[in-house]
Amino acid sequence: MKAKSISNLVEKLNDSAELKQKFENNPMDFLETVSEEPPIANKWVFLTIVIIVGTCLLTSIILGGIIIFDVSADDRQNAKVPEFLVSIGATALGALVGLLSPSPTATK
Repeated sequence: MKAKSISNLVEKLNDSAELKQKFENNPMDFLETVSEEPPIANKWVFLTIVIIVGTCLLTSIILGGIIIFDVSADDRQNAKVPEFLVSIGATALGALVGLLSPSPTATK
């Protein structure tokens, strides 16, 4: 059996007499059979978010490079990447690191 939270488990126990009987007979065995539902059941949602944020990061890097290297040779020393482009890139990088790093509470 899968449950999203404790309140969801209590609701399922109240709705089903069979589950309630199993829980009353041996609560420890019953709780060991309960597994947690993943917060995002559809993995394509996660993959889509990673692709969008990664595209945003790559776009900001490419546009920054174009701005720096497209300037004429005599003005290249004064070329600067706009702050909004740097902030978008830094935010996208932080989001990717947060999405792809493992949870500290995750079990092996």
